[in-house]
Amino acid sequence: MIEIRGGGGVLSLTRRLDPPHSIATAPWITCALIDLGRDVGHVLIGDRNINVPESRKIVAVWTSPQVSRGARPVIVALGYDGTELSRMGPLDSLDTHTWDRLREEL
Repeated sequence: MIEIRGGGGVLSLTRRLDPPHSIATAPWITCALIDLGRDVGHVLIGDRNINVPESRKIVAVWTSPQVSRGARPVIVALGYDGTELSRMGPLDSLDTHTWDRLREEL
């Protein structure tokens, strides 16, 4: 339902001249390529609601403090009718739909 295919991150230096003139307080900019299942009509990434394109692929970008740079926002896949289909937490490697399918096979 939700698959993170790759991504990256970089330190934002846009405010490096603002006090306290340190990159230690600069935010982290992160992106991820996300593939979505064909039943997904919308995806929530943090507080943003994004319509899923026909390609079923989106690139999501967000900022976070440096201390949490490995974490992403919660990602929730919604059906065309608005029902929740699956979700991934900030440090999850698999979405809830995939975990449920794996449990059924065991």
